[in-house]
Amino acid sequence: MAQRKIHGMGTLYLIRHGQASFGAADYDDLSELGRRQGRMLGRFLAGAGIRFDACWSGSLRRQRQTAAETAESYRQAGITMPRPSENPVFDEYDYETVLRTLIPIILEEDPAFGKAVDNMLSDRRMFQNVFGRVMIRWASGRDRLDGLPSWKGFCSRAAAGIQEMLNGCPGGSRVAVFTSGGPIAAMVGHVLGLAPETAISLSWQLVNASITCFKFSRGRTGLDTFNEKAHLAPPAGDGLVTYR
Repeated sequence: MAQRKIHGMGTLYLIRHGQASFGAADYDDLSELGRRQGRMLGRFLAGAGIRFDACWSGSLRRQRQTAAETAESYRQAGITMPRPSENPVFDEYDYETVLRTLIPIILEEDPAFGKAVDNMLSDRRMFQNVFGRVMIRWASGRDRLDGLPSWKGFCSRAAAGIQEMLNGCPGGSRVAVFTSGGPIAAMVGHVLGLAPETAISLSWQLVNASITCFKFSRGRTGLDTFNEKAHLAPPAGDGLVTYR
């Protein structure tokens, strides 16, 4: 992850939040492991000599907490990280509404799906089985229902918001955005022209506290690296690589 600034060429770091509290009453709160992931991320970035010119986050607590843990590691390294500006365009898609709306429809078509649904909150693998099937169905655009947001609309808003933010950055800027898997997948899909079902599947491949980088200049944005997680692998520690 080179630090030499190329004239006019900036770097956007889309950072997925650390592990949230899966199965708890409030999911939108980092677990202790999630906080550790954020600190490891900060140590890695600061140690690599990466200095951000601007930082942003979504409005979700887990995103803001990840930014705070990263900033604390910068502070301990004697480096100041810019205070993140907040913009809800970097928030995750409303997966709870999607699940509530589409699970009953899929169950009518496939009653056997009920076994996975019944166990989804107690078994992470079952949850991913249900989550993946429902989200790919949603991304397909097959179901156009009142009260159901569209994946296409979410992607358009996320990509437009990111691009608008980048358009306001001086050439050569290094910008960090603490966000979630959905906006990252939306931006990758937008830049690469991926099919909706392919793009959304990227969102659950992303590791907590991973880094996806883009290069940007004069209204053009290109993918540089995807889902970087070396800072979480041994010898950093065991069990730091998580997906939810």
